[in-house]
Amino acid sequence: MLKYKISSITKTAGDIKIIRMIPIAESLKFRSGQFVIMHFLDGQGNSIDKRPYSIASEPNSPYLEFCIKMVGGRFTSKLDLLGEGAVVGIEGPMGVMGYEGEKCVFICGGTGIAPIMSMVRDIAQKRKNGSFFVFNSAKNRETLIYYDELLQLEKKNPSLHIIVSLTREEPKGWAGRCGRIGGVLLHEYVANPEEYSWYVCGPLEMSSAIRECISAMGADPKRVHVEGWG
Repeated sequence: MLKYKISSITKTAGDIKIIRMIPIAESLKFRSGQFVIMHFLDGQGNSIDKRPYSIASEPNSPYLEFCIKMVGGRFTSKLDLLGEGAVVGIEGPMGVMGYEGEKCVFICGGTGIAPIMSMVRDIAQKRKNGSFFVFNSAKNRETLIYYDELLQLEKKNPSLHIIVSLTREEPKGWAGRCGRIGGVLLHEYVANPEEYSWYVCGPLEMSSAIRECISAMGADPKRVHVEGWG
């Protein structure tokens, strides 16, 4: 277990916080898309509570970034009270969701965007060539996470295509899409589903529905990776 110090906390999209941490000594080596176990530590550095969180930063970043919804649970209620300078334990990395190939579709909702951001940031930073689609959904404009950065990453790498949809609002001047992500929208952009690797992360109901949708579209089951919660 490595020790990390919180370097910044940014409130965004209601009760969601973007937390960045820097290593106290050794830094974590990971692949984009992986997650870690975050530990609360006692005065002697022993773990007293823990919870898994996906990493949102890319592997070459000097810090670890997490996108966490403060739901008032056993762990988040304590995490919500921490400030800059607090020290936590980081165990990992874990998970096998890292992207592969030059044709990928990423679909996410809510804080499920965290591992997707890690992969998309990595693609943009390395200026990877290929065909990469990112479908992100939120209830309304105020609950979107990383929206401005996604648009900037799209400008940075022309292989990236960002499609953002609002499910419960059609705000005036909105340049994105409206409605839930489904087969009609996906088919509009992804002409040959079987040629792509698919990465889905979000609430369980959404993730399950998307899995059924892309299966019906003809996606290769061996190339479909889904993470859901709830």
